[in-house]
Amino acid sequence: MENIYAMLNKNAQRSNERKQPRLSKEEYAKQMKDKRNHLYKLAEVQSGEVVSSPQKYLQFLNLMARLDYTVTNALLIMAQKPDAKMLKDGKHWRENKLYIKKGEKGILVLEPTGEYQREDGSYGTNYNPKYLFDVSQINTKEALYNAPQMNVANMINGLTYDSPVSLQQLDTFEGGEPVFYSPDAKCIYYANNLSPTQLIQGLAREYCHVEFDKQYSDYNRENNQFFIESSAYILCQKYGVPVRDIRFADQVVHYFSGMKSKNIKQELGNIKNLCEDVSERIDRGIYKSQQEKKHQRNDVSR
Repeated sequence: MENIYAMLNKNAQRSNERKQPRLSKEEYAKQMKDKRNHLYKLAEVQSGEVVSSPQKYLQFLNLMARLDYTVTNALLIMAQKPDAKMLKDGKHWRENKLYIKKGEKGILVLEPTGEYQREDGSYGTNYNPKYLFDVSQINTKEALYNAPQMNVANMINGLTYDSPVSLQQLDTFEGGEPVFYSPDAKCIYYANNLSPTQLIQGLAREYCHVEFDKQYSDYNRENNQFFIESSAYILCQKYGVPVRDIRFADQVVHYFSGMKSKNIKQELGNIKNLCEDVSERIDRGIYKSQQEKKHQRNDVSR
């Protein structure tokens, strides 16, 4: 039987917590404003941190590959828990009968809560701080997160689905990248006898080149290499495709040199958007391929 005094003390603590005075509307608004300002400042500081070295930059790209959040929230997560893998608020964890470990500290992000109209007639978005908890903070031995593993068939089907350029295999390849996009020919050339990893990683990178060329009028392979390689790296990490050549990250300090926090976040957002544009086509291709296989199996079974 539970100790009677332990029961009494526990209930008394709960009663005292319920009797804590509630904040007034004005006090609550000020508290929220102070938290928002703290988070905006934290994101600003972190934007400079993630581009201060190749190692930190790659760590941030890895985080963006794992978590689908805005750049600002990704920066906040990076500042508080850079190894985060799966985030939910306490309510959503509890709905799955999963509970947060005692003593774990929540990760603060900014949640949009609706629009407001400025004095000039334009619209802005209201944000409120929100606590999230990572899967590593959950009290369970169950494996809730599995790192993505490359599926060769899915990636080939996804990358080549509705391709905006042609593809051509070359039996002889003289130097250069073994997978290479030619903007003049609107074609991706690939060498013979590549391993599945080499081929898929190369296609992922080159389709980022294709998408950049489609969206921007000033495409130049050499000038845009860092931007595109960054997008391709996120893309590969998202689908579990190994990337062995990470030399592009060595340019990070030079590339972002002199940029203010606002410009850094904007550029990181553009890099993320390029990756997402290619990723959306991959996901459609994988889905369409799976649907076609399903229909074929159904036809055979009739």
